[in-house]
Amino acid sequence: MKSSWRRRLLMSASLMLAVGGLAGCSGGADGNKNTEGAAADEPTPISIWASLNTNVSITLKNMSEITAIKEWEKKTNIKTEFQHPAVGAETEQFNVMLASNKLPDVMFVYGDYSKLFTDGSIIKLNDLIDQYAPNLKKILDENPEVAKQLKADNGDIYAIPHLRLGKYKTFGGMFIRQDWLDELKLPQPETIAEWETVLKAFKENKGVTAPLLYGAPPKLTTMGPAAANFLEAYGITNTIFLKDGMVAFGPVEPEFKEFLTTFHRWYQEGLIDPDFATNDQKTFDAKILSGQAGAFFTYIGGGIGRYLPALQEKEPEANLTAVQFPVVNKGDEPMFTGRSWEWSGAGATITKSNKHPEETVKALDYFFSEEGHMLKNFGVEGVTYTMKDGYPTYTDEILKNPDGLSVVQAMAKHFIANYPFVGEDDDRYNEQYYQFQQQKDAVTLFSKYSDNTLKVGLPPVSLTTEESSEYSKIMSDITTYRDEMFIKFVIGAEPLENFDKFTAQINKFNVKRAIEIQQAAVDRYNAR
Repeated sequence: MKSSWRRRLLMSASLMLAVGGLAGCSGGADGNKNTEGAAADEPTPISIWASLNTNVSITLKNMSEITAIKEWEKKTNIKTEFQHPAVGAETEQFNVMLASNKLPDVMFVYGDYSKLFTDGSIIKLNDLIDQYAPNLKKILDENPEVAKQLKADNGDIYAIPHLRLGKYKTFGGMFIRQDWLDELKLPQPETIAEWETVLKAFKENKGVTAPLLYGAPPKLTTMGPAAANFLEAYGITNTIFLKDGMVAFGPVEPEFKEFLTTFHRWYQEGLIDPDFATNDQKTFDAKILSGQAGAFFTYIGGGIGRYLPALQEKEPEANLTAVQFPVVNKGDEPMFTGRSWEWSGAGATITKSNKHPEETVKALDYFFSEEGHMLKNFGVEGVTYTMKDGYPTYTDEILKNPDGLSVVQAMAKHFIANYPFVGEDDDRYNEQYYQFQQQKDAVTLFSKYSDNTLKVGLPPVSLTTEESSEYSKIMSDITTYRDEMFIKFVIGAEPLENFDKFTAQINKFNVKRAIEIQQAAVDRYNAR
């Protein structure tokens, strides 16, 4: 799932919709004041537009059925009406909703919040937060860097956020067949050269067709996350990033040719999955589960949680372990780790149609209270968790669900800890969400250098409407061309001698202007 700084890059250019929704909470003394004495009052109706998370949809039809949502309604004296767009049509339906001018009270989105405000769809929240969101205000006051991420360049705040303030902000990376490494008496690879040694050993001794499997979902581009991980070993990435504090575009940097040279050689030597350009989820899974993949990118939770037991069911000795993000030189520290920012980019906006903005902000603020935080991350005490030596420990309802639900499905039925929602994530949720030791080790390994990413990743900048339109147009052409040429260079359809022609074409698409737009946005962000 996750979200990373790459997603933040996309967010600055276009509106995206949150794959998640809103959660509820159970009562408490530290909740919002509108809960006090409100029992006799009629609940405040609040309509909420949010995508329905896949794991929720397995057991429930609407987020209002989630246990925590019901508790949230009781404690804040609201009555929710969730409106979920059809799966696969989220963006289309969102745009239709905006055009119709028939807005719900709350829209839970990732997106260009400034544009939504400029267009008159949502309202500014600064004063409402000051007056009616004491719990969120306290967090922002105590964490000025988080407040900086949430505020627009002019200081406005347009969303009640989903925050990640804990130590776990990296959720995926490379995994390798550890049992094969052990059998071949090879150490885990760190450098590109060591990776090449390992991939050759897998091919020669295990006879696998895809020593390095990539190009499959979750796929932002045809390069896929795994290819990006190896490119990033060279100190660049496949799009906009920060080089010595200044905005740069990775594919026109000299290191991109070094990466292409390596990957082309690996393709020729059969070290890369030959179907990398056409893999889909089904073929990707099949190669892993049939023992034809030696290493691949996946997420710690949904990926390893699914692949490891399924693989071991066929091969009891099989083992998948996390591998540190690769580097070129021994001793170098990885810089790109997929680390998310403290504000995930997702948030609840209050629309201009909302007749109860104060009550809505109060209710949403509840999730930043201690009690609301527990409800969001752990559910209802005694039902989904119990306190053991001060540690909220999930019950069998979550970890060994009697109805056969997986951990993530059981969580989704009762609370909202495993996808974006208003409030703050809790590391203790992650510690229990990861059931296998391989998962626990992975989150520690991938988090080791995650702060390095803050030096190379673009901060959560905001583009003006004009900038966003111009940037999107430029990058649409560049991205399409880059992805096409990446495949051609790797398989040899385009000789690497033509790399300069490749960069010249990107320059013709005016990447310089795209860089200027992002640099201006970064400068404004730094001045916040």
